[in-house]
Amino acid sequence: MLRFYIAVALTAFRRQLIYRWANLAGLLTNIFFGTIFSYVIIALYHARPLAAGYNVRDTLQYTWLMQAMLMAVLPFGWQDLILTIRTGEVVSDLSKPCDFYWYWFSREFGRAVYYLLFRCLPIYAAGMLLFRIGLPNDWHAWLIYGWTLSLGVMLGIAYRYLYNIVAFWIVEARAMVTFAQTIGLFFTGSYVPLPLFPTWLRTIADWLPFHGLMNVPTEAFLGKLSGSNLWLELGRQALWIIIFTFVVRAMTTIATRHVVAQGG
Repeated sequence: MLRFYIAVALTAFRRQLIYRWANLAGLLTNIFFGTIFSYVIIALYHARPLAAGYNVRDTLQYTWLMQAMLMAVLPFGWQDLILTIRTGEVVSDLSKPCDFYWYWFSREFGRAVYYLLFRCLPIYAAGMLLFRIGLPNDWHAWLIYGWTLSLGVMLGIAYRYLYNIVAFWIVEARAMVTFAQTIGLFFTGSYVPLPLFPTWLRTIADWLPFHGLMNVPTEAFLGKLSGSNLWLELGRQALWIIIFTFVVRAMTTIATRHVVAQGG
């Protein structure tokens, strides 16, 4: 069965290779917004050279990492499962001899690997060329970043699946997608870096699942996490993955009991 899920992930990866021009357009869009945000950050740091322990270089790295990881973690805009539920194609997926959730998980994991290679790396490279933001010199930072990013990707998949599966009960689920997208982008630090939040809001954000999507990998990359703080963040990421996985599997079980396919 593991070979089946690996095959599904590889198929999803190859499927993304077809959309080369779409990826190029998205790549240029991310670079454009990263550049705009960077100049705003540089202007702000002229007035104050340090904020919440972040200097201008740290914040530029944070911004470009957010743009780079956005499509890999994807806390917004995903409606693939909703569309299959609305059209009835979900019946075909449910009839496959595999676990429904892990089938979708494998598909999304393969897609995430594609974006890590063809979106994440080029975007950060563009940031390095344009603003000389550099890379970590310590191999420990790379190891921790890879670990936390993997957990962030898995958490992102579970989160997207969660707000998509409500389409089994809600006829018009796009409102839920919009709500989930807005909340997700705000609390991942995509709009404003989480370290720059007011203390009371940062405390709340740290315990929400969105914190583990992109902020934790980014802070790990910047070397801001170590010792007990690192283990706390890894624990929180793992805890939210377990909670989300339990919830979405329970919801899937409940939903699929009531699926009726016309003709049988």
